[in-house]
Amino acid sequence: MGSPLVGAPLLPTLTRLAVPGIIGSMLQMALIVVEAIFLSRAGTLALAAVATVFPLIMLGHMLSAGAIGGATSGAVARALGANDLMRAQSILRSAILIALVGGAVMGTLVTAFGPIFFYWVGARDDVLMAANEYARIVFFGMPLVWLFNMLCSVLRGAGAMTRAALATASVVIVYSFLGVWLIPGGVAFTGVNDTMSAAAYVLLIAYGIGIVTVLILILWPGQPIRFIGYGIDWSIVGALLRSGLLAGTQSTATIVYSLIATGLLGRFGVEWLAGYGLAVRLELVMVPIIFGIGSALIAIVGAYAGAGQRARAIEIAWRGTLANIVIVGAIGLTIALNANWWCGGLGSAEEVVAHCSATLQILGPFYGFFAAGLGLYFASQGLDTLGWPVVGALLRMLIVATGLLWFDFGFITTPNDVLWLVAGAMIFYGLFVVAALRFGAWRP
Repeated sequence: MGSPLVGAPLLPTLTRLAVPGIIGSMLQMALIVVEAIFLSRAGTLALAAVATVFPLIMLGHMLSAGAIGGATSGAVARALGANDLMRAQSILRSAILIALVGGAVMGTLVTAFGPIFFYWVGARDDVLMAANEYARIVFFGMPLVWLFNMLCSVLRGAGAMTRAALATASVVIVYSFLGVWLIPGGVAFTGVNDTMSAAAYVLLIAYGIGIVTVLILILWPGQPIRFIGYGIDWSIVGALLRSGLLAGTQSTATIVYSLIATGLLGRFGVEWLAGYGLAVRLELVMVPIIFGIGSALIAIVGAYAGAGQRARAIEIAWRGTLANIVIVGAIGLTIALNANWWCGGLGSAEEVVAHCSATLQILGPFYGFFAAGLGLYFASQGLDTLGWPVVGALLRMLIVATGLLWFDFGFITTPNDVLWLVAGAMIFYGLFVVAALRFGAWRP
């Protein structure tokens, strides 16, 4: 018997998988928002420091949950679609190995070279010291983040979206509870580095509890993929890494694009650095929202592709992506018209809130294009057609990177010039990926 996703009614199946995925994504967003609230009590300096580190943390999530994790979900879905349980179980073992090694490698690289990146994007003096302190602790424990995300990716590939959402809920609950208790809020009494260290340790403890939770949920009855056997199939490891690292190019390009934009805005002062840092959190938390539907698409599309029904898989991919565009586009437009809903709740200084609001008023209306490009990237993981979405992300990064030249030549003179450049790159990204897949890899 093959995957139960093949042949099931599309709308009920997509809803059944996507709703828990979106809830899990909202919980991931809640973790980001709660952290920002805790750190805002420490003032602008703490927010600016985290703004420089946050893109690298999101890169860790995007690699372990969206890129290599997405490749893992797609491989699990195709294995179950082909009724190959032994392969699915081997993928689980391979995912654990990749998570531990990948998290350790990333942690080592950021520990060694992170301070250079933080300085480049505008962190100086006390901001740089706070950023280094926070990153040192978080990236020492990065294997915990990778392992949690990779295990959840296995659950998503098997269609167990509710279990993955429950595991994410455990992380948010633990972080919120311990954060209130352990993260100091008055830097006049504790110092900003104490706040940053406490926030980092609490984050790692929360992910440690999350790993215990997700292991229990994998072992719980009813989950088709079990911990059976101990050997590693290196051909599966290689296949996951080939697909995942190609997808990781997209993730890396997205974060580099964010770092370049942060660096350009940071040239206008620490208040713009902090304000844009708050605003860009909304774009980056759109990733888990898009991933909520995208993870359901990976499971369904991958199952159909594994069962040999490629045309039906492509049709489902387009429908799911349209849902992503509508939801994310509506959120972006709503926040653009009411920017203080986001910025006022997270910002501490009036000037920081004003810069955050100005950013969202320009970028918010165009988040639907971002959803188109990234949504199709996730759907492509189920079909193993990642090339064009990756090219689109690289081109978006290059468009924003030209801002470095425009700045030096005097064509960019205000923060709004930078923001409109970022908006133009976002529009191009979405249109390019849609056209490339429609007339290329997914043509009828």
